[in-house]
Amino acid sequence: MWIKLTPESLLSSVTGKEAARLRTSALAEGQTDALEEIAANVAKEWRGGLRRVTLVDKRDGYVPDELLVHMLADFRYRAFTRLPGMAELLDALRVDEWRRANTVRDALAKVSIQPPDAENAEPVETSGKPGPSISEPVSVLEAE
Repeated sequence: MWIKLTPESLLSSVTGKEAARLRTSALAEGQTDALEEIAANVAKEWRGGLRRVTLVDKRDGYVPDELLVHMLADFRYRAFTRLPGMAELLDALRVDEWRRANTVRDALAKVSIQPPDAENAEPVETSGKPGPSISEPVSVLEAE
């Protein structure tokens, strides 16, 4: 199933203390919602990698739930390293989760992903040119 990657996705995967600090840091006066921006960037990057191996959902920000744990690790790492005062929450376990997420993202061809529902799948684009044809090889002796 494909779901939208949102700040709420991230906030549901951290402790209550971390969620409160993330909300406060992400919505500092005079700035846009940093968590929305980070979620969009994470989804865009992972969707780009997925396009190499499967159809993706045509709706912006939608990602396969099979990879959500890895995307959330990436999202959490980016939020903790970007937002002021959050780096202290980035312990060894969180860094290891982020490294594992990078390994999975780099090897997406090895992961089984259920494609989105047909009505939500991005259209497959072709060049409009016929593909190469494969014929039986002709030996030089037969051609004479």
